[in-house]
Amino acid sequence: MRKHYATCFLGVYVCFSVATARFWGIVEESDDRDNDEDDLEEGQATEQVINPDVNTGEPTTQGDNDEASDAGWDANRVIRDVAYFLRSHKFKDFDHRYYGSVSEVPRRLYQEFPKPPLRSLHWEVHKHCAVSFKSCLKFLEEIVKLTPLRRQDDTVTVMREQSWDPEKDKNQITSTQEDCELAKKKDNLTADPFQGPIERFQWRTTASYYMCWYTMLDTPELARFGEPCDNMAYCLDSYGIGNKDPRADDTKPFACAVYSFCPDPCCPLEHIWKMEECYQSQENPCYDGNGSDNRKCVFQREDNRDFESLIKNQLNVTCACQEVGYEWSSRFGICVDTDECSTETDKCSKENMNTCINLPGYYDCMCNLGYVYSPEAKSCVFSQAFDKALHGVDDEDANETEVKSVLAKIVKVLTRSKAPSLDSTVVALFSSYILVLCH
Repeated sequence: MRKHYATCFLGVYVCFSVATARFWGIVEESDDRDNDEDDLEEGQATEQVINPDVNTGEPTTQGDNDEASDAGWDANRVIRDVAYFLRSHKFKDFDHRYYGSVSEVPRRLYQEFPKPPLRSLHWEVHKHCAVSFKSCLKFLEEIVKLTPLRRQDDTVTVMREQSWDPEKDKNQITSTQEDCELAKKKDNLTADPFQGPIERFQWRTTASYYMCWYTMLDTPELARFGEPCDNMAYCLDSYGIGNKDPRADDTKPFACAVYSFCPDPCCPLEHIWKMEECYQSQENPCYDGNGSDNRKCVFQREDNRDFESLIKNQLNVTCACQEVGYEWSSRFGICVDTDECSTETDKCSKENMNTCINLPGYYDCMCNLGYVYSPEAKSCVFSQAFDKALHGVDDEDANETEVKSVLAKIVKVLTRSKAPSLDSTVVALFSSYILVLCH
């Protein structure tokens, strides 16, 4: 008889806990299969320029302390040169693996990294950039300085360095612009120093992967460029000497680096005049389900430091959630319940003999088995009734009466529950189960 009631109580406790969790949506069936890759068709590889047997690794400081070889080396200038070259890729290039012109592409590179991602990283870029930031930067410099269109020859750069006035120095500007346009045309036709547009695309995409990754890692050298970066690296365009895009504000740490190397998941627009344009764009992941004054999207560097996720466009953003106790999920694109229990932000205490139970929008502290909450003590206290039920007493008849009384109270609580998902059918089935279990 004692074992019967002990088993009964344990069954009720487990069943009650699991059932309550399922009613509230705490326990869900999970599918561990990752379907993110299902929609990606396999990418083509240019085997003569790509080594298929490369893997990404953590950067090191190897080669970063060779001061003798760094004498006279201006890292900041190199960063600006590389950023210029990769901005041209981000804003003007397209995926040459699948399309013949920019007019054919459904998504631009300023909106997201190429989909599907490169099947293989460009082996030379990977070889140098996986070692350390400085090793990466020095290698990129050697290639960028061989390209036909370079930052120092761009009309915008020359105008800024020479402090030319658009009206007073019109002739000089026109001449410089003609030279810049010729260099741009040559760059588009020859893709020097690469073997062609395909290799250049693979090279610049891999370089963008790494430079964006180093930006997410808060590499100090990338914090500020020391000059405006508000141009798309395509000579003097319709925006003039600067496009005044607020995302390219070099006074904000890492703003120019993100603008030059990374797609913008919060604001996948080519150009904006003010941030409000981002928030009110339907491209904004925080647009749906939020009012016009509650659509701010935040792209945090510290939340996007996984290289593999980065190149797959699995980027984490943060949106404001209207309901308390919910947080934005980049994976599902909606606000989901904050699990205070798993993140250990709850105030439950094992010392006080209670356990955290996550609920929609909040959490609760549940007394451990054998304990009940005491309003007077404001904590969980040892329960004689549970102890008797679990361990038995000499007077089994008295114990049976007390056990049935406790079970009746549990059924009563369940049938009076106001839980939104606790319908009458489920309550009836659960109550019947308790009665059958302890008959």
